[in-house]
Amino acid sequence: MPVALLCLGVLTACSAQIPGQGRPAPFSTGTPTPTTATPTPPPRFGPGTVTESHRIAGAVVLVGQLLPHLVETCTPSGPFVNPEETEGAGGLFIAGTAVPTLTQYGFVAGWASCQTAPDVRASTVFVAEMSDPDSAAAAADALAGSLAVEGYEAGELPDAPDARVLSLERTADQDGEDSVSLQILVPMERMLVYVFHADVDAEQAAQNATLVLAEQAELLADFTPTPQPRVPALNPDPFNLARRVIDTPGEETNYTGSYDLDSYLRVALAPDTEQQILMANGFVGTYLNQSNDVDGLGYQAVVYEFGSLPEADAAYQAFRGIEETEFDNRTTFVVPELPTTPCYYFPAAEGSDVLYQRCYVRVRTYLGSVDVYGVTDPLDTGQIRMLLRSQRTAMDN
Repeated sequence: MPVALLCLGVLTACSAQIPGQGRPAPFSTGTPTPTTATPTPPPRFGPGTVTESHRIAGAVVLVGQLLPHLVETCTPSGPFVNPEETEGAGGLFIAGTAVPTLTQYGFVAGWASCQTAPDVRASTVFVAEMSDPDSAAAAADALAGSLAVEGYEAGELPDAPDARVLSLERTADQDGEDSVSLQILVPMERMLVYVFHADVDAEQAAQNATLVLAEQAELLADFTPTPQPRVPALNPDPFNLARRVIDTPGEETNYTGSYDLDSYLRVALAPDTEQQILMANGFVGTYLNQSNDVDGLGYQAVVYEFGSLPEADAAYQAFRGIEETEFDNRTTFVVPELPTTPCYYFPAAEGSDVLYQRCYVRVRTYLGSVDVYGVTDPLDTGQIRMLLRSQRTAMDN
């Protein structure tokens, strides 16, 4: 079950079949622009906030499935649980442009997904849960003003009449390419959708961005945000799997928590392949612990539950196949205590001396993995061996 250490580095590309080319059908969110909004302050941050961000993940478009030329995951990606995270390093916006607006209009939680190509093309989708529909629309208007900096000017998307659009055209230097960048804001009931899309020309940028928005509108039509008073009481472990995952060293990240099938696919390395595997083998749910340590290492432990032992074993073999057939940079190593357990190391990026280590283990209907990020010596396996033994024990209790 190769889960991306998304906050620590890019691991792989996604591949999918594009559902169709051509001009997307016009769509409207049905959310009018209000003249005023009276937002309700968000609930105090807690486990429920993180849980809501993971719920939102399952309703965020998988950009790689729509635009398969965007072959690499990138940042910003993952959960956002307060407005301050959306700006600066690891954020979506330039400092000073978004935090006041998101705070004013009752930002609760959000999730971002980012895909890029080796050239100028890229797409980032951020879905933010706001106080109420009027606040989402007012926030879209305000952000359209504050983000109109560094050359961005007002534009439009003919097939997205509710969109607030900013456009920037860049002429390439001698070694580069022309590009068009769009920033798009669309309120969809309580949810505020932000899309950044960069492409090679204005026509392609508009067509691909509209395709992303149309798919995002369909996903949110089936999503019900949690009423604000109920967010603190959300169950952070609905599948009762947290007790079967080890506590990883260091400071916990907001990726930690429970995932159903839809939300899990937003952190999967190969979402198309993994969706088929999980659906074919009685997938119940998953729980993930992820942390960063003061020694510069990153850690992740994951457990999945399947419907039966044969289904868990089939998934175990299938995920092992993903590592060994879909990626060409894996090197196997052996853990002496568990010699049949599949373990791999691979560079964090092409040409990098920094490595990921990953091992898998299955116990009864549970399938687990342990990752360590940041080692530089392939023979330095002490940490992952210790964690793997502990993970096996946790799954067996």
